[in-house]
Amino acid sequence: MAKSTRRPQQIFSVVMWVLSIIFAGFLIGLGSLVIRDIPSVDRTITVQDFVDQDAFQAATAERGRLQSSLRSLQRTAEDAVTAQTSARANYNARREAFEAWIATRSATEAVATNPEVIVRARELDQLTEAIEAAEERAETAQQALTARERALSDIRAEITRLQTEARPAFQKAQRGRDLRVFAFRLMLTLPLLLLAGWMVARKRQSAYWPLYRGFVLFALFAFFVELVPYLPSYGGYVRFIVGIAVVMVSGYFLIRQMRAYLVRKQAEEARSEPERRQSIGYETALKKIAAKMCPGCDRSIETREGVNSDYCVHCGIHLQRECSNCGTRNITFHRFCLACGTPNGDVPQTQTA
Repeated sequence: MAKSTRRPQQIFSVVMWVLSIIFAGFLIGLGSLVIRDIPSVDRTITVQDFVDQDAFQAATAERGRLQSSLRSLQRTAEDAVTAQTSARANYNARREAFEAWIATRSATEAVATNPEVIVRARELDQLTEAIEAAEERAETAQQALTARERALSDIRAEITRLQTEARPAFQKAQRGRDLRVFAFRLMLTLPLLLLAGWMVARKRQSAYWPLYRGFVLFALFAFFVELVPYLPSYGGYVRFIVGIAVVMVSGYFLIRQMRAYLVRKQAEEARSEPERRQSIGYETALKKIAAKMCPGCDRSIETREGVNSDYCVHCGIHLQRECSNCGTRNITFHRFCLACGTPNGDVPQTQTA
């Protein structure tokens, strides 16, 4: 079935949708600038803001000092261990050399009174003392390193304690901030939503609806982007309660609208068939018939093979008829016969799209 809307009207509809989106985009940009330029109430707060600053700064400074000295002690301990290892290796090498030298001496030579033996034995004693000194330095360095690590661990624990003590105050301030941010954004968003709802209810048939539609899109963006993400949670209670309230209010108005629609349709169906058919707009009637829906009662048009669907079986409205001139079947809402162009006298000339 041919579309009833004129081609310029189709182009105009697409252009108006584009215009609505562009208009909404400019409104969204303006709204973002307004929120940015108004003194901010959503300054980010952290646990740090509620910590005892004097104690925290002192602990932080001490932590920095300990970390710096810890690195120095680590290098000292590493050097001491390296020196200890080197002294032990040197001693072992000299001892092995001494034992090999002794084994090569003559069996008849008095080893105990040999001056060279005595010198070499004293060298080994000196190396042993060097090992003991290196071990002592390594142990001292390790003890100092361990003490500094414990001190650093203690100061970190102190910092953690200060932050833990500040957390209840932080959480309380965070809840207050969330409420302030939500209230601030609600003050900006709620009037937009109310105005958008009024536009949807009252201005949908206006010639300037594309501009109103752009404002409605802007209001929806403001609701879902600027308001919903800032809904306080409190364990989910607030969001679930708000969701329940929105669903109940929406359901209430939808039920009222549907009941009013049904009452209106019942009143329309009580009128005579010509009156009902003449009260239906031309464009509206053709669109509904193209969608296989009765323009009088909005029910599906019943069809049966071999039977012409001239009337709606639900409300009795006349849907199709034969041309009085050529006998071609036409939709009763057409103004002229599609075969011979004979005017359809049943269609009032005052009907408009």
